Amino acid sequence: MTSETLSPPRSETGESTRRPSGRSLSTVAKAVLLYPVFIALSVIIIFPLLWMFYSSFKSNTDIFADVFALPKSLYLDNYKEVFQLAGLGSFFKSSVIVSLVSVLGLLALSTTAAYAFAFMEFRGKSLLFLLFLLGLMVPPQALIISGYGWMSVLGILDTYWALIFTYFGWSAFGILVLRNAFEGLPREISDSAKVDGAGHWARFWYIVLPLSRPSTATVAIFLFMWIWNDFLYPLVYLQSEERYTLPLGIMFLNGQYAPEWGLQMAGLTVATAVPLIVYYVLQKQFVRGIMAGALKG
Repeated sequence: MTSETLSPPRSETGESTRRPSGRSLSTVAKAVLLYPVFIALSVIIIFPLLWMFYSSFKSNTDIFADVFALPKSLYLDNYKEVFQLAGLGSFFKSSVIVSLVSVLGLLALSTTAAYAFAFMEFRGKSLLFLLFLLGLMVPPQALIISGYGWMSVLGILDTYWALIFTYFGWSAFGILVLRNAFEGLPREISDSAKVDGAGHWARFWYIVLPLSRPSTATVAIFLFMWIWNDFLYPLVYLQSEERYTLPLGIMFLNGQYAPEWGLQMAGLTVATAVPLIVYYVLQKQFVRGIMAGALKG
């Protein structure tokens, strides 16, 4: 059979006369139907962020005059007052310290525990992993009273460590995700390193962690956002204003007689910018982690 018999029929101009397949037509139809829906959802999600951002450059009077109108001129006093008078810099520092230390500690706990569940055999392994899964079913709010009692006994109430030790208890999510990611890695690489004399620590540090970087970044982003945005635990554990985190400190950005919406919008803009920056920096790893099935149970 010659190549001429296999080639599609062509017109006199040399162009192929093959009609588009049903699959391509179906793809076009889905795009026509779904793209407007995606655009509408994107507008619904993005508009509150845009409204918050440009409202932070409006005075309280301008906000009440027309809530959705763009600012006629940039009113920068909101940011000046937020940082100089309201102490937003102190709140920002507290959130950075608590979030970074907590996330680093959680990653250390989650990666090592996930490696043990994925690559080691020991008695009670399945039961212990089941206990971690049960921990995901308990809402953190249900543990506030008992946690407050423990922090009081340890004498660390009204300190960063009260929050950090509490957040260390959120490791079950990271263990579940990373254990599944580790089990999906090629066993041949780890086994060959074992044959060459590499111990568990060498295989964990030089093989498993580099190969699972997207999944680790995915876990880090989720944990950072949860801790950065947490309001309830700082409200219960912290009493000193200089130790307030951003979500807690923004609540007190009010005037004596009326809420200062401009100040609150400026504070929320600063608080929202940090997770967006973190996601932007780690977005490639995050997308790879999702595509690789990092969140599959």
